[in-house]
Amino acid sequence: MSKAEKTIIAVVIAALCPASLFFLLWWLSAALSISHILPTSEGWIGAAAISGLCLGVVLDILYLKRWMSTFYRINMKFMLFGYLLWSAIAVAILMGLPFLNIVLGILAGLYVGRKQHHAQAVRDDFAKTAKKISSFTALVIGTEALFIGILALREDTVAKVLGSVTGLQQSAISGPIGMGLVIVMCLVLMVVQYCCTRTAARFAFGLGAPAPGSAMEKS
Repeated sequence: MSKAEKTIIAVVIAALCPASLFFLLWWLSAALSISHILPTSEGWIGAAAISGLCLGVVLDILYLKRWMSTFYRINMKFMLFGYLLWSAIAVAILMGLPFLNIVLGILAGLYVGRKQHHAQAVRDDFAKTAKKISSFTALVIGTEALFIGILALREDTVAKVLGSVTGLQQSAISGPIGMGLVIVMCLVLMVVQYCCTRTAARFAFGLGAPAPGSAMEKS
């Protein structure tokens, strides 16, 4: 592994750990408060978020080197959970728009590509893995976009904007026609996400020379 790749991995882990715990404890404490399971004030919710951030920094100090050495061997179930978490965060950052998820899907493709590269996977096995992860990222963005689109159709402002763009009446936009537009947009996003993730995976997989005598070299 090159020094540049090690540096990138270190920066990614160092940033993701505190940020993930920040959002996770923030949203968890807010959800517990809203559901009245554990009623707390806004101050306590903020304290929980800051505590998550600080905890992430401490974990970085203690385990960063170990995590770097096992970065490409992390359990896939944990990675899928992390992807779903950051997929939700990405939607929240853009106030309900899923476009940042395309970047997230590209990062997922890069990770899988490098993981398969260092594992010296043969191209057929890599192609199957890349197809699976690309389908997964496409399904995630499609599901999120569909949910967001259904909620958006209930907003009069959105219906008016779509009506002015398409020339249709607001009542039509709020009905089956609007739902059809949402589905088409979801399908377009899914295709874009699939292509971006798979292209990123192929790029990362082929980046750098394989080890002499490796399975990749023979393929």
